[in-house]
Order: sequence, then C-alpha cells, then structure tokens
Amino acid sequence: MAPGTDDRRPLARAAGATATAALLLGTTALAPLSMTAAFAEAGSSGSASASGGAPHQTLAAAGGPSTALAAGVEVPIVESGLDQDRPKQSGKAPRTALYTLEQFLFSGVVHWGGYRFTYYSQKVLPGAGLAIPGRHVNEDGYVSDADGFIVLAGDAPKGAVFETPFGYRGKIYDRGTFGTHLDVYIE
Repeated sequence: MAPGTDDRRPLARAAGATATAALLLGTTALAPLSMTAAFAEAGSSGSASASGGAPHQTLAAAGGPSTALAAGVEVPIVESGLDQDRPKQSGKAPRTALYTLEQFLFSGVVHWGGYRFTYYSQKVLPGAGLAIPGRHVNEDGYVSDADGFIVLAGDAPKGAVFETPFGYRGKIYDRGTFGTHLDVYIE
C-alpha cells in the first residue's frame, strides 16, 4: 500500500456520506412534486385540467351568510348564480368534477379551495350510524343525502354546505376533523 492511502479513506467515506445525505435531502425536497401533488396541481391550475376540462375555481365572499368555525375563522357560504335552473338545495355542482373518485383514492388527499379533503369509508359507520335523510351511494361512489349533497365530516356546524372538487356540493353530517380538513364519505 502506498503511503498516504490510509489518510484518504476517511475523506472518501465523508464524501460518500455527504453525497448520500444530499441525495436523500434532495429527494425529500422534491417530494411535493410527486404523483399526488401532480393530481392536485392539475385540478387547481388556471388552465383546463385533463380530468374534467374545468377551469380553476376561486371562491369569493359575496356578503352572504357565513359560518364561524371552531377555530374562529369565518368561511363564507357562497351560492353560485350558475345554478338558477336547478333547485337551491341541489348537491350537484354547476361544473364537472375536477377529480374522479379513482384519482381521489389514488392520491389519498386532495388540497383544493383552501381545504384538505380526505376520504372515509361508510363501511366504518354503516346504516343508521348518522342521521342522514335519504342516505345512499350516488353514481360516482360518494355517500349522499336525499338532496344530492355528498356527506362530509368536519368541525363546521352540522348542515354547513361546502363546494368540493368532486362535482358535488358537500354537507357536514359528522365530526372527526378540525379546521380546513374535511372527510368525504365514500362506499
């Protein structure tokens, strides 16, 4: 062995360890650009999305009724003027879904409109576990009430209505999440 070779081994190991740490940190830094984020960004971009062709929707206060959340944040409940041909209580949104149920299940979470949507299987709470008039599973696989609202769990007052990126408005029927986190009931 040549003189000085043993002196280089600690330097080589340190360089290898540094490169490995940089690789792991780089992977962690790029994690938001994963497939999950790709679905969320595709649905919330300003251009038409590949899943539904719907443009980005922005919610704005219209001076209408609002609901005070437990965290003290007021969230306006805005009725769109686009649904004048339908009854006011319809849960069907005036646009196509930005996310299919399959995309939602694949990603596990959807960040949209300032909310974090996760799903919850009704099999955990079947039948009359919740007082939901006309409870059924709609054609897209979401648990719905008689008026077509999809069932949500959150800390907003029961009966509060929220826009969702799934093609339906949602209504709070259950508890279990806090703040801007909403659970969507599915099959």
